[in-house]
Amino acid sequence: MRNIENRKLQASRINQLAVIVILLFLVLIARLWYLQIALGSELLLQSEANRIKLLRLRAPRGTIYDRKGRILATSRPQFVVMAIPEKVKANKEAMETLCEVLNLAPSDLEAIINKERPRPGSPVRVKADANLETVARIGELRMKLPGVSVELDQLRYYPDGPAFAHVMGKLGEINKQQLDEAKRQKKHYRPGDYVGQSGIEKQYEDELHGIDGGKQIEVNAFGRVVRVLGEKPSVTGKALRLNIDRDLQVAAERAMGNQVGGVAAIDPQTGAVLALVSKPDYDPNVFVKKVSPADWLKISTHKGKPLQNRAVQNVYPPGSTFKPIMAIAGLKYKMCDVNTTVNCTGGFRFGRTFRDWRVHGRTDFMKAIAMSCDVWFYTLGHKLEIDRIASVATQFGLGHATGIDLPGEGRSDGTLGTMPSTAWKRKRYGERWWPGETISCAIGQGYIQASPLQMAVACAAVANGGKVMKPWILKEVLSPSGSKVLKSTEPQVVRIVDAPPEAFKLVQQAMRQTVTSGTGKAVDIPGIAVAGKTGSAENPGPAHGWFICFAPLENPKIAIACIVEHGRHGATSAAPVCRAILDVFFGKKKPEEIGSNKAHVSGD
Repeated sequence: MRNIENRKLQASRINQLAVIVILLFLVLIARLWYLQIALGSELLLQSEANRIKLLRLRAPRGTIYDRKGRILATSRPQFVVMAIPEKVKANKEAMETLCEVLNLAPSDLEAIINKERPRPGSPVRVKADANLETVARIGELRMKLPGVSVELDQLRYYPDGPAFAHVMGKLGEINKQQLDEAKRQKKHYRPGDYVGQSGIEKQYEDELHGIDGGKQIEVNAFGRVVRVLGEKPSVTGKALRLNIDRDLQVAAERAMGNQVGGVAAIDPQTGAVLALVSKPDYDPNVFVKKVSPADWLKISTHKGKPLQNRAVQNVYPPGSTFKPIMAIAGLKYKMCDVNTTVNCTGGFRFGRTFRDWRVHGRTDFMKAIAMSCDVWFYTLGHKLEIDRIASVATQFGLGHATGIDLPGEGRSDGTLGTMPSTAWKRKRYGERWWPGETISCAIGQGYIQASPLQMAVACAAVANGGKVMKPWILKEVLSPSGSKVLKSTEPQVVRIVDAPPEAFKLVQQAMRQTVTSGTGKAVDIPGIAVAGKTGSAENPGPAHGWFICFAPLENPKIAIACIVEHGRHGATSAAPVCRAILDVFFGKKKPEEIGSNKAHVSGD
């Protein structure tokens, strides 16, 4: 009986075990169905992704040339160390070895390999522009560095470095906001890409960027390339030819030396920008790869703010360089003529005494500009009143951004600097305009503020008889090889100054006299009829030195404006910079022969 019961118990247990086994098999079969049938396609792709990688071949940025075809920016080959984060992070020895080879702290390497990527399994840049020694060591230690490879890429290069800093601008790694905007516009950018962050590099990013290519490769378990399955070549970005003249740019940069300020040179007939320099400057080559903390600290904490484009973005009182505009306003409204004479005793009494920089005695129209007589212009300003002055000055472009093809010139409403009027003061301060304020404005002081580029545009308009030209840097968009013109930029007249042609002729002749026998003798070049105007702009501390000029007097081909912050006198700080540019422009000197100017002596 007991045996029968034991057999029944054993049979029951066997049946229970069989049920459990069957259930386990059913679960296993269901799991296999789920993985191979339901998720089969997806898992196959993931499996292939672990074996097959897509390496992007970054397109070289387009070359940038000056007006004569000389290279201002190009791309050169570089070795880039790449790493697949999943492979490296899973191997402690690989992390330690890579830190040692690249001289990186473990925290720095972790920060790099933890960056956002377009897809899991794709490599990240660990080090750009690796030297041959580093490349060789990685080759020697390849068995200890799974997932690490060296790729050939392109690195931006600026042959003249700081001389073109504020024209070229700087590159930088694309930020989240830029990346989101690129995705919205369906542009093919990825985390880690370098894009233009300022200057021409930013303004013409779409033309310069090019089209990336790629390689489809098969890798082994160590991340090593087994074979290339397919390749799509990259397409180099379009080339640009600028209006900038490399020789004039280098001459301006050298002439400015260590002085702080900006200089702009343009063609009065077309508005083409021939040179544009801001000091202090920086080397844009520093930004073409990850900026070291030491380099960034040096640039970002520099008291001169080298990233600021003083020639385009900064505004200053124009001082006596405003007087040619005042003279044209006086002639337009018939408040003066060539024979208008004032006895300058060194001051003008209007409530208080407005001082002149010297006693000029009997001063007529020509002498007033040539010798920069403040009293003559105080008298004219009192007659004209501020709204007439503002009417003419705004036609010359004061108060308005010039529209130059560089990012960040003016405010969002298109204004830059200040040209005051009664309506402006009422809107800005809720106060009336006082006649005494006009006296200061008559010599380019008070509320008036303008950038060096604005004054270059105004000077060009005086030179060409009243055409206010839009300044433009880009001359042509070229094919990547530079052999074909794809697009050209045409000169654009912004407005015509409403004043008699005779007014411009008289002011031109007076500015010529400034150079031959007045305060601008520093730019008196034998055989070249240069016309100019000096200026000293009062501000806290030593005055800023200004100079504007154009040449030749008949059919002018170049107009220049220069400011030297705290240069005291334009005749000795800014004028020599303009002289250097003119010397090179007219073939009197080579840019390498230009020395820096440091003289600060008396004079307007």
